[in-house]
Amino acid sequence: MSEIEIIIPDWDVPAEIIAGVSTRAGGASRHPYDSLNLAHHVGDSAARVNKNLRLLSNRYPQHLRWQWLRQTHGSNVHRADACCGPVTADGICTSVPELACCVLTADCMPVLFAARDGGEIALAHAGWRGLVAGILECTIAKCSTSAQELVAWLGPAIGPCHFKVGAEVKAAFLAIAGDLEEREALQKYFKATAEPGKYLCDLYGIARFKLTQSGIARIYGGQYCTFCEPELFYSYRRDDVTGRMASFIYIRKPHQK
Repeated sequence: MSEIEIIIPDWDVPAEIIAGVSTRAGGASRHPYDSLNLAHHVGDSAARVNKNLRLLSNRYPQHLRWQWLRQTHGSNVHRADACCGPVTADGICTSVPELACCVLTADCMPVLFAARDGGEIALAHAGWRGLVAGILECTIAKCSTSAQELVAWLGPAIGPCHFKVGAEVKAAFLAIAGDLEEREALQKYFKATAEPGKYLCDLYGIARFKLTQSGIARIYGGQYCTFCEPELFYSYRRDDVTGRMASFIYIRKPHQK
């Protein structure tokens, strides 16, 4: 079993903000969940998932508390003042140090947020349904930090090269447009394919547009495609039965003098 690999966001945030995204490498799970599957709900062995979770947590301070979500592709956002069992939500924010906000994905986009002063963090699970439902806007609204003082990073998701959707998905996005200008802007993130009624959808582009519209100017990430990189990422669209990666973020306590 090789060592687990963690992707570290490349963004301009204070040193006390610690974040990462797990890959599929270095865990205990067997095919088709090989190998660092961190989700209990996909059919993998509970013992192997628990071992994988320990492998992840052992990379970080042992007193770190991990707050997981029970995701529904909606717009509910949980404000975490203490760690508890899984919370039904698709977004989470906190100002509590050493409380790790976590989401699980395998094509949907994890969007990480951090205050420029290092005092607050947030994380959203943003698939197309969540984006339509307003998960990014709701997560920003739940933060006490203004949007202008937030930094965002777009984690690994299915890219516009492979995210084929039907006309109903495009229509759902156009239906939430506030005016003609916004509708025309959203149209640009859907590229028609040779198959009638099918489009390639740019989740990263839509997320950037929505974040910018909400007032966030500092946006990073968005360079991965979970479908294209099977050695690194799980992809539900590619494999159907598969594992999940974890995205996480926490505020590190300053060193005591």
